[in-house]
Amino acid sequence: MSAHDPADCYWCTRHAIGVGIGNPTRDPQYLCAECLPIMEYIKNVRRRTPYELKAREGGVEAAGPLVEEYGPDLSAWSEEQVLIFVGTVWQGCADRMRSLIRDDQAPF
Repeated sequence: MSAHDPADCYWCTRHAIGVGIGNPTRDPQYLCAECLPIMEYIKNVRRRTPYELKAREGGVEAAGPLVEEYGPDLSAWSEEQVLIFVGTVWQGCADRMRSLIRDDQAPF
């Protein structure tokens, strides 16, 4: 991948597209399609860690139904179930992070 091709979203780490909010020559801070609509809000965030910590609640909420469906013993899950679980947690965290930013819900 060249230095000009986006890889990960600066905000949620999903696959980025070619639009960024940073310095185009040094650190373009590319965004994904889901984060692009809240670009102006992201630019105003100064402390990212509190948002990341609060976003974990979204991952837990998203994973709850899968734990109910598959059972609480992760060692009994198939590899496919584990991959679905991890993807669901990741998506839940990213969705919550965007929601916190979009709705101006500072987590501190």
